[in-house]
Amino acid sequence: MNFNLISWLFTDPWTAGQNAGLGGPEAFHFYVPWLIFCTAGLLICFYYAVEGRKRFFKNQAVIKYMLDRYLSWFAAICLVGYPLIFARAYLDQYFFAWRVWRYLWLLWLVGWAIWWVVYLVRKFPQEQASFVAYRQRQQYIPKSSRRKAKARAASR
Repeated sequence: MNFNLISWLFTDPWTAGQNAGLGGPEAFHFYVPWLIFCTAGLLICFYYAVEGRKRFFKNQAVIKYMLDRYLSWFAAICLVGYPLIFARAYLDQYFFAWRVWRYLWLLWLVGWAIWWVVYLVRKFPQEQASFVAYRQRQQYIPKSSRRKAKARAASR
């Protein structure tokens, strides 16, 4: 049997179903898991942006910075997932129903996850240590009083 990857990736579901003798579009069984994943991802990002940032990471600036960066990318990935699944379900004879879009989306998700893990293993401990050292230094620097600064400015 000869398998052509390019043809497989760039064939719409209707043509693939006709070529397989199905008499209709090729079946796609991952609608519900895909929708659950995208919805849960957006809910997590929304909860973090609205409540979790203030509630859980109030005094941890490095963790807030990391989660701000990586969860915003995750939200973008989840948002792009909805049009792709919509195109697969309802636009099965058109351009965005091709398999290549779903596999590029999955590749984007895997790349984001690998990038986050590499950051957590390599850079995060260094940034955390740097921030702890910065906080340690800041406790020895005297804080200026706003009253004294206003009094000096008013006397000039």
